[in-house]
Amino acid sequence: MNVLSQLALMLCYLSVAVTVMSLFVPQKRTRKIFGFVIGLFVIASIVLCVRNLTISEDIDLSDLNTAQMPEYSESDYNDMILRRTADNLVKATDEILRSEGIEAEDIRLSLKISDEGRIYVDRAVIYISEDDLLRRQEIKSIISRNLSKEPLVYVQKEVERTDEE
Repeated sequence: MNVLSQLALMLCYLSVAVTVMSLFVPQKRTRKIFGFVIGLFVIASIVLCVRNLTISEDIDLSDLNTAQMPEYSESDYNDMILRRTADNLVKATDEILRSEGIEAEDIRLSLKISDEGRIYVDRAVIYISEDDLLRRQEIKSIISRNLSKEPLVYVQKEVERTDEE
């Protein structure tokens, strides 16, 4: 992949260089010679990049074996999409609550995919500390406004460790 980006970058530099150099050739007879030289230069540059691409250590097509690639069913893909979307929504929800000055102890979202293929929040559970107990309605309002689902808000009681180490 590194070689492909180098190829694209080289072509950009090459086109800029050719454009700048063509500005300095005013006469018609030297323009034909210049066009020929530039054409050879472009062809040689592309051949050199392609040669470097084929002998590059970055791309080794012999390692690709499609038989070793795992096969996923549609439900596996849906589960992966739901997990990733839920993780992103949990992070976004946490950021929204933090921007309002609320520290959520835990945020749990359950997502589903509708028959039309839309992902929606089926269940939202927010665990808060006792300090934020008076802000329970505000939390419900914030989450409902942003996720279109009224959450269940519970108080997470802190468990003190009695282990003496």
